[in-house]
Amino acid sequence: MLSKDIIGYFTKSKKIQLSIVIIIAVVFFLVLITNSDLRNNIYTNSTLLFLCAFVWILLLLALISIFYDLYRLNAFNNATYSGLMDISDGMLNRFSADKMFQSDELQTALETVGCAMIEISNLVEINEKYGRDAGDKALDLFCENLESVARDYGISVRNGGNEFLIVIAECTKETMEKCLEVLDNTITLENQTGDMACPLYLNTAYVLNSEEHFGRFSEVITKAYHDLHNKD
Repeated sequence: MLSKDIIGYFTKSKKIQLSIVIIIAVVFFLVLITNSDLRNNIYTNSTLLFLCAFVWILLLLALISIFYDLYRLNAFNNATYSGLMDISDGMLNRFSADKMFQSDELQTALETVGCAMIEISNLVEINEKYGRDAGDKALDLFCENLESVARDYGISVRNGGNEFLIVIAECTKETMEKCLEVLDNTITLENQTGDMACPLYLNTAYVLNSEEHFGRFSEVITKAYHDLHNKD
C-alpha cells in the first residue's frame, strides 16, 4: 500500500534523494580536505581537475533539480492557495488532479494509477423532493465520508456536480474494489443510522491504467466517465 498522500509520498522520496546527494558531497569534500596529496595533485593534474570539476557540477545540478522538484510538490500541496480546491467542500478539484499528473514527478505514478468515478445518482431527486438545504447536507455528509475512506488509499477529487473521484497510486484491482467496498459499507451505514432526509445511492466505475496504458490523466478520467454512464 502506498502512502495515504500521493504528494507526501513523492516529497519523502525527494528528501531521501537530497540526503543521499548531501552525504556524497560531504564525503567528497572530506576526502579532499583530509588527503593532502590528492588536493595538491588537483592543481598539477589536468585530468584530475577536470574530473573533480565534473563531479562538483553534477552535485550542484542534482541539488538544484531536487530543490526545484520539492518546490513544485510544495506548490501542489498548497493547492488551496492556487485555485486547485473545490470552494464548496474544500476537496481537490478535477483541475488540480490534471495538474498533478502533468508534472514530471507524478508521470511514473500515472502508469499504475487507479481512478474510480463515483456518482450520487439521486442527488437531483433529493434537491427536488426535500429542498436544496437537504441536498447540500447530504452532499456535505457524503464528502466527509468519501474523504475519510479515500485517505486510507489515495486522494479524493471533486469532478464536478454530483461526481467524485478516488485516485490511487500503484493500484491493483483488489485495492480498488476493497476501497469501493469500504465506501459502499460506510454510506450504507450512514443511510441506516444517519439523519438524512433520503438515503444516498451511488453509481461507480473505475479504470486501472496498468491495463489501459493512457499517457494522460485526463484520458483515465474520460474512460471512467464513459464506463460510468454507459453501463449495461
